[in-house]
Amino acid sequence: MDAEGVAPGAKGTDWTAEQVAIVVASYFQMLERERAGDKINKAHLYRRLALEVGRSEKSIEWKLRNVSAVLEELGIAWIPGLLPAHNYQDSLVEAVEAQLGLHPSLLIDAVSVKPRFTSAGGPALVPPPAFLNSDPQDLQPALRRLVGKYDPAARDELNRFLGRAGEEMVFKFEFDRLCQAGRRDLAKEMDWPADRGEDHRGYDIRSFEPSNGEERLLEIKTTNGHARTRFWLSRNQYEAAAQNPSTYRVRRVFHFRNGAEMFDIKPPLDAGLWLAPDKYVAVPR
Repeated sequence: MDAEGVAPGAKGTDWTAEQVAIVVASYFQMLERERAGDKINKAHLYRRLALEVGRSEKSIEWKLRNVSAVLEELGIAWIPGLLPAHNYQDSLVEAVEAQLGLHPSLLIDAVSVKPRFTSAGGPALVPPPAFLNSDPQDLQPALRRLVGKYDPAARDELNRFLGRAGEEMVFKFEFDRLCQAGRRDLAKEMDWPADRGEDHRGYDIRSFEPSNGEERLLEIKTTNGHARTRFWLSRNQYEAAAQNPSTYRVRRVFHFRNGAEMFDIKPPLDAGLWLAPDKYVAVPR
């Protein structure tokens, strides 16, 4: 694959900005239809776009997967079956930005949402991503600017439908896990204080370890983005983690609508998270 994001084996000159814009616009039209519940015939789209822009169907598919990769960076669920493919040019990022201006409803869920799982079934609890000690600002300039404009952390924090859906999924996962381990007694002791609006506790769900019955205080952070998508932690949550180092966990749910997975971060949080001050409480002197 070259720097223009062309699929391996594709022939011809580099993509023009106009060709990229046509493909990206078609992706967003298809995404809106998919969100409305329509069935998408991707093969038909590949054929139509191949004729329209003069590219092979394989290169069209790859370019559409490039769009999925940009959406993943923004914490937006992509079209199922078009897995993110990275290494794309700035003109594609700019075309995505233009389409987001035309389709603002795609930026946040205005109605209840449901997780989408892989063919293996319900959400998978996986290890945290490898520790890279990388700066989240290490993105290509056009993408960094777009992520700053449509901050996924801020949007996820304000997206009450996504947040509650993630908590509900985790609560069911924990309940089922305890029951399957023969600890229905612990499952009955689970609690979901965030569902009652008790945000002052600094965690969302109280669960237990099935092996030894140890308490688990879970703060759920949900995104449609990838495992390294940034998120917000409140001071209350940070302090709850510091005060309960053996029992507190940040449960990061990612790819919520594209094969939901999740992992836990243990205190001390700054050992596993790149933490940066984002806001300050200010009071006139």
